[in-house]
Amino acid sequence: MDQNFQSQNRFPPYTPPSQDGFTAPPQQNFNSPDLVGSVQKVLTENIGQYVVMEFLVGSDTIVRKQGILYFVGTSYVVLFDDVIGNYIVCDLYSIKFTYFYYPGQRPGQNFNSLSSNFPQS
Repeated sequence: MDQNFQSQNRFPPYTPPSQDGFTAPPQQNFNSPDLVGSVQKVLTENIGQYVVMEFLVGSDTIVRKQGILYFVGTSYVVLFDDVIGNYIVCDLYSIKFTYFYYPGQRPGQNFNSLSSNFPQS
């Protein structure tokens, strides 16, 4: 990896991951009049961007997941965790907030580990 990216906590531009073991259906077109301005449309227009998503689990627990926005479906989204190399399928209707990062920037911590998402007892 280029030293400039590492020293500035920046990452190289998005490169779509290979399809090793993960298959998503063809990307849907959310251009219908009913979906213009919808969350699906906004997310679809930003595929390839690095995001952190906050999900409401139950009535009072927020869980964060992060990665490259890889796919948007009718009821789910797929994030690609480029650090670990995993795909994360997430429930679209549980998303409460989505944070988009400038190209090459990442959050200061990895929200994909279970210990960072749930309070310790």
